[in-house]
Amino acid sequence: MAPMKGLTVFIADLRKCRSHEDEEKRVNKELANIRTKFKETNINGYNRKKYVCKLIYMSLLGYDVNFGHREAVELITGTKYSEKQIGYLAVSLLMSEDTTHAQTVVSALRRDLHDTNECNVCLALNAISNICTREMAEGLTQDIVVQLLSPAASMFIKKKAALCLLRLLRRFPEAVNAPQWASRVVPYLGHRDIGVTQSVASLVTALAQQFPEETRKAASFAVRRLNSLVIDNEYTLDYVYYKVPAPWLQIKLLRLLQYYPAPESTEMRSVLLSILRHIIDLSQDTPRELQQMNAQYSILFEAINLGIHLDVDQGLMQECAVLLGRFITSRETNVRYLGLETMAHLAAYIDRLDSIKTYQGVIIQSLRDRDVSVRRRALDLLYSMCDVSSAKTVVSELLRHMALADVGLREEMALKVAILTEKFATEYSWYVDVMMRLVSLAGDHMGDEVWHRIVQVILGNEELQVYACKISLQTLKAPVCHESAFKVSAYVLGEFGHLIANSDDSAPIEQLKALQSKMPAMSQAARAVALTTVGKFINLFPEIKTLCLRVLDRYRGALDAELQQRACEYYALGTLESEDLLPTVFEEMPPFPERQSALMSRLLKRESHTEDQRTWVFGGRDINRERRGLPASQPEAESPAVAAKEEQQQQQQQKPTQQSLSQLEQKQPTASDQAVAKSMRHYARLLWENDGILYDGDEIQVGLVVQYKPPAGRIGVFLGNRSAAPMYGISISTSSSDATKVSIQPAAGQDALPETLLPLAQARIFFDVHCLQVFSTAPLLRISYTVAGSPTVSELQLPVTVGHFMDPVTIAVGDFFARWKQLGDSGIGESQQVLKAAFLASDSAAGEWLRSVVGGMGFALIQGADPEPTNIVGVGIATTQAGRFGCLVRIEPKITHGLVRVTLRATNAEVAQAVGGSLRMVFESRQQQQQQ
Repeated sequence: MAPMKGLTVFIADLRKCRSHEDEEKRVNKELANIRTKFKETNINGYNRKKYVCKLIYMSLLGYDVNFGHREAVELITGTKYSEKQIGYLAVSLLMSEDTTHAQTVVSALRRDLHDTNECNVCLALNAISNICTREMAEGLTQDIVVQLLSPAASMFIKKKAALCLLRLLRRFPEAVNAPQWASRVVPYLGHRDIGVTQSVASLVTALAQQFPEETRKAASFAVRRLNSLVIDNEYTLDYVYYKVPAPWLQIKLLRLLQYYPAPESTEMRSVLLSILRHIIDLSQDTPRELQQMNAQYSILFEAINLGIHLDVDQGLMQECAVLLGRFITSRETNVRYLGLETMAHLAAYIDRLDSIKTYQGVIIQSLRDRDVSVRRRALDLLYSMCDVSSAKTVVSELLRHMALADVGLREEMALKVAILTEKFATEYSWYVDVMMRLVSLAGDHMGDEVWHRIVQVILGNEELQVYACKISLQTLKAPVCHESAFKVSAYVLGEFGHLIANSDDSAPIEQLKALQSKMPAMSQAARAVALTTVGKFINLFPEIKTLCLRVLDRYRGALDAELQQRACEYYALGTLESEDLLPTVFEEMPPFPERQSALMSRLLKRESHTEDQRTWVFGGRDINRERRGLPASQPEAESPAVAAKEEQQQQQQQKPTQQSLSQLEQKQPTASDQAVAKSMRHYARLLWENDGILYDGDEIQVGLVVQYKPPAGRIGVFLGNRSAAPMYGISISTSSSDATKVSIQPAAGQDALPETLLPLAQARIFFDVHCLQVFSTAPLLRISYTVAGSPTVSELQLPVTVGHFMDPVTIAVGDFFARWKQLGDSGIGESQQVLKAAFLASDSAAGEWLRSVVGGMGFALIQGADPEPTNIVGVGIATTQAGRFGCLVRIEPKITHGLVRVTLRATNAEVAQAVGGSLRMVFESRQQQQQQ
């Protein structure tokens, strides 16, 4: 474009201005001149273009330009390329979305999109991407799709059209009507031009996140294109970057595959595994050039992420763990960052964390890295890899580092410490000590959710309350007390201070003095909590009623309305002649109903949102399994189903209960013995594992993901369509014959089931279950659907027993048999049975399997308590809303005889019988599997 003299002179004049006032005068003079020129009817294209350029320049300088829109639109409708270019630039910068010329601009863009001149088409696509209004998305999407799919369009236009669609999809996903054209775009992943494929890959990746069904064929196209690039070396030299073929395309395709489950085809899985193996093998040789290293490592990390997501080969995953261990010790900051993030992804999926724990010292050391992003990724990895065995070490390191951590990192660190402590606490004293130390160290950097959660946990666990009172009193007596720790201590003493009132150093007067000594330095919100505690002291300790009233009287004249109202109301209650009302008002708070932890919700909200959605979250295997469900094509664990499908002509429903294998076989006359045995193995395995396949039939596959926090739990039901036809009229419901003992209802706030479930697609629904009392009959799951015009109903028994509401409890080694004898002498509840276990002699890993079963059923294993080393003993507490019942278990295997004696003693007879029945079913299933 030739230079415009008038524009050059105007810019030179502005640069010569010595003050802002001089510049403003020159701009106003030019604006007045341009207004006058635009009123002329004989203005030519050159002058119109020149004046519009001046308006653009003044707008870029920050001046308000509210005219010239009509002239910009006239430039767009011109025939010269230079005029169109300036016109589109002016429209992009000067016009707002609600302008009156919007429809004219859309019409001009449509004309240029169908122009035979390639340059005009590209200008229009660029303008649409830059302006991107809703009117353009609704009116021009189909025209852009035509350009992308047209065989006559050049490669350059196809690339721009794909990226333009991506921009519109991200800005207005509901306006582009993507389901209509998404499936037609997918085949372009196999286009001969790598540039077109790369642009389409970005578009399909965005489509896959919102419309996975319409783009489900993209996985096969991506695998074939990766195979041609990586294995067959089919590419042009134009796309080779430092000896790496099309690295950006490889990265996009590897990321795209992470939004789909593993391929069902054996051939496709083999090809994908060979691609991943080839990429990992290429990384063994360290590149000499920095650019080549960056390209190879970018592909490698994306390949590892894909391998982790698909879980195609455990051996490959172990090799990836070794590679990542090398990367997190690299000198390059970027490599360390990516290594830590990818290892956190691995920790979110891998079954055993031993290979990651090898580098625990290196990861902890990364908390002291100079780069804050590396420190943040190290924190995320420690949070994801933490389990029961490493919880104390990880939590102590995070607490020790918290005082030195950046201010921006402390809130996230405090939330993760609180979640880990609650999740993996095996000792009540450890939980209280850690949480009180946490609120003291990081109270200024976290919200009220943390101390609220501490109070909820203490209220719901009687064993915690005495120790929590002692620690709370010590906290108040300390020279320095943080406000959050003060709130917790005041609340706990107000509820349970009477539990320690008999000791001299924790008498009621000592509790009141300790509370009163810290109140003046606290905020109004903390003093409000303390006043409620003083009011409760009046009810709990009549001997200090006068002193408590004196404290309340002092705050009756407080300037703060909240403090004044509380003090006046509590004082009035304390001075009533009748003492009947006081105990009612200050009654002990009941345990809080179990619900999702507010700490976890707050942490998930902190996850950053990028254009490409993350397929996993930090937090370990359990939360990611619950979040993504189980792939219908590859169950990760055999799962339970005690259910029979109703035939079309059969109206009688079968309701199997948790009985022996032979009894269940008799109740399923329509199924073969082999199918029944397989279902029973699924069911028995889910009695001690948290995820698996509940039912595996010809038409449907039902998977479960469960999470229990006694006395409540959440069950995720995943329904997969294994037939070749769509499913309609899908309904999933539950029922319980013991509704007064166990409650199971659909979880609130979830999406409705789809009206249609396509072949190989999956639907999910979550249920909240609450154990009200000890129960013996498991709830039923009822699934109804219609396939090919044939309605079908399946009724499955859910593997929900009282044993699932068991909390593991660790006691001293010497205390086990003392408690065992005490329960035996009481004769309250005992269950003993001798079961066949021929697999003990032939399976070297049978002992480890026994310990996994007992631990999976909620018992804490007490190592060294039994004099016979092969015996297994455990302790747990069955928690219901009606009460908590202790339960001890002892497993005595006799390997030479192929037998095992299982003995349970509990403070409730029904608990012992129910858990004993579950163990019997597990052993019978394993024995039958051995015989087959």
